[in-house]
Amino acid sequence: MPGRLRARFSRSDQLTERPDFALVGVLRVPQEQQSPGVAIARRIGYALAALALAVLVVYIDRDGYRDVQDNEMSLLDCIYYATVSLSTTGYGDVTPFTPEARLINVLVITPLRIFFLIVLVGTTLSALTENSRQAFKIQRWRRKVRNHTVVIGYGTKGRTAVD
Repeated sequence: MPGRLRARFSRSDQLTERPDFALVGVLRVPQEQQSPGVAIARRIGYALAALALAVLVVYIDRDGYRDVQDNEMSLLDCIYYATVSLSTTGYGDVTPFTPEARLINVLVITPLRIFFLIVLVGTTLSALTENSRQAFKIQRWRRKVRNHTVVIGYGTKGRTAVD
């Protein structure tokens, strides 16, 4: 029995000698758990909200936009323009032509475009950087936690042992 306990403690000493990045699969720093489905749904919701805001802005100022056939902008045209604009495709078939529409495009649509791309690219980056984030959390935890004793089962007996 004492041999097992000694072996167990000697393994825990190996943890303190490892570099932070080597502990990523071994040590987990507690964090709030979130389902990947919920995270993706939330980001899709943000992207759709940005798209809806862009459609609303273009629809309100639809007289300042024109298509290549000089038709009046319908709601569908506004949805099309906002989608093409936020995805940075920009075919050029619908353009703002009044100074007000161009100013609104610069001040509202362009920041929405940037936000839209950040949300979509952020999903990919989040998945790719998970290991780096864990290593950073472990490093931060190691700086703060020194010479601690962990008591499992802090009830009546654990409290007495700590005292």
